[in-house]
Amino acid sequence: MIRAKIEIVWPHGGAPVQSADKANITVYLLAPLGNDAAPCDWTPTVRLWAALNAQPAQLVGVGQKRLFTTSGRTFPVWDFNDVDVRAARDPANKLSFFATVDGVDTYRNIWTHAADARTIFPQQDVPSGTVVRRPLAVDARIEIVWPHDNDTLANVTAYLFEAGSKLAIPPALGWTPEVRLHWSLNTDADLGPASSKPGAPRPITSGGVSFLAWDFNDVDVSAARDPVNKIYFWVTVDGLPTNPNVWAHGTDARTIFPQQDLPNSCR
Repeated sequence: MIRAKIEIVWPHGGAPVQSADKANITVYLLAPLGNDAAPCDWTPTVRLWAALNAQPAQLVGVGQKRLFTTSGRTFPVWDFNDVDVRAARDPANKLSFFATVDGVDTYRNIWTHAADARTIFPQQDVPSGTVVRRPLAVDARIEIVWPHDNDTLANVTAYLFEAGSKLAIPPALGWTPEVRLHWSLNTDADLGPASSKPGAPRPITSGGVSFLAWDFNDVDVSAARDPVNKIYFWVTVDGLPTNPNVWAHGTDARTIFPQQDLPNSCR
């Protein structure tokens, strides 16, 4: 297991969101606990993903490793240069970035690049039909986060679609995979099982199509009552490639120049 943390998204020339075309992004790999950096000689494939608004994340690129020295410590980082961020110039849009490591369970943080990064009640998806066999990969779309109990808890519902389509999972398929909700706070990475929750499948009908939704009830969102905090949600399917969307829950969900981590030197 590894934590993949986006530490900086730097628009070229320091341009504001409203006028930035491209940005350079740097990711640190850290031990699941503590402050140790990834081994000096480790060369995994680190991938950057971006989700536009409520759409599933798409692959942006593969990082380039370099050794970085600061404050007397040396450790590897992975750079993604010239990332297209033009979509966020439209104030109605937001880009949510995260990183994964091939072949390793990855705890991730979320970095939002937008003038206003909140998820504001998007229109829920309507399936175009259903699959006839188990998909090889899925798009996992959170459709609603519904706070209750004085905004201390929330119920979350997600749909699964065959990747790249709006074909949902029908009850008749008899396939109920382990669908898991994950969350992270501010610029921290998620905490693996400690910040995830399995969902319960529920048959529903929308647009004349009967399919499965997955519910995650009574999720603790009390931290977001503090206006300086934001919680990011996404969904994965155990053992299956998953392209999730990202739902930001907070008064101000932008990532605003957090202090970068200072890991121990690599070995």
